[in-house]
Amino acid sequence: MATRESAEVLVVAESFIGRIGDEERFFRAGDLIRPNDPAVKKWPNLFRAATYPNDARVEQATAAPGEKRGA
Repeated sequence: MATRESAEVLVVAESFIGRIGDEERFFRAGDLIRPNDPAVKKWPNLFRAATYPNDARVEQATAAPGEKRGA
């Protein structure tokens, strides 16, 4: 499992509003954010590593060239 420090994408753990410089920003629980965003540095406890249930992968809906699908 990826840690917050090593994750490529983080998720907002709980909704909040914050100010960075002159900019007021709105964060909704579940929104994705890059780990290099200034908000992550300012409020690190409000973000966590994004995880996907059971390492879910996208199912291939059609056969690849040369591949046969059987019933």
